[in-house]
Amino acid sequence: MYLTIGTVQFGMKYGLRKKKIQTKEIIKIKKTIKNNNIIYLDTSINYGDSEKKIGLLNIGDKKIITKILLPKKKIKNLEIWYKNSIKESLKKLKVKSLYALLIHDTSNILGKNKKFLDLILDSKKKKMISKIGISVYDVSEVNKILKFWTPDIIQFPANIFDQRFLERKFLQNIKRLKIEIYARSCFLQGVLLSKKLKIGNNRSHQIFESFLEWCKKNKTTQLISCLHFIKQIKYIDSLIVGFDDANQLNEIIYAFNQRTIAVPYKFINNEKKLIDPRKWRID
Repeated sequence: MYLTIGTVQFGMKYGLRKKKIQTKEIIKIKKTIKNNNIIYLDTSINYGDSEKKIGLLNIGDKKIITKILLPKKKIKNLEIWYKNSIKESLKKLKVKSLYALLIHDTSNILGKNKKFLDLILDSKKKKMISKIGISVYDVSEVNKILKFWTPDIIQFPANIFDQRFLERKFLQNIKRLKIEIYARSCFLQGVLLSKKLKIGNNRSHQIFESFLEWCKKNKTTQLISCLHFIKQIKYIDSLIVGFDDANQLNEIIYAFNQRTIAVPYKFINNEKKLIDPRKWRID
């Protein structure tokens, strides 16, 4: 398993703390990426000016994964819109091709929307993109997609709370299809690194307290535990990590490279209003 750098905070306020990383800090992050020989970066056309910030770093030797999402307003000509979007993305990133393009919302290629997928597949034939994949929130999305298409990459959320995608049989079936698996949100956008849970029901608070007690008893940190919980899952190819600054990224890399510790699955939590950030209500 290897680390992929998540860059959403390069371009917009994000996570529990709603923090955006400033350009000065991104330059420090570039040094950290280079010193640790990290190859993969994850971004999106819809992450504010994230792609532009990556382009300013002149790291064209890295493998960049970006995501694309159809706009809510009606498009007059889908083909022209798509080609312009990819052209603009490559220009901002200052690269000639992408390692991967992920469909950010699977509803964009379900039903009668097959033309969008055909356009993306054509980009792969033209070698503008090496791999095509999907970014999902629910297992049901994967099952629907696999009925008519096998993507190269599937990216999904996974952490000590959110274990929906970690059922062994599900992961084995994905790997049999030779699909790369990328896990994101191992810190649940910072929630699992907090000293106190500020959202969720009483049961979720109890589970979180049990997690804190386990970390204390085993003389480890929440950050290490969150990373190693994913690291111990052999079916996952890469873990996408977000961070607030270069210091935290260095801490993550150091912790990830340590000998893997076994983190129990007992902290599983199915509260949708907690494990799905789209449903958060934070006062």
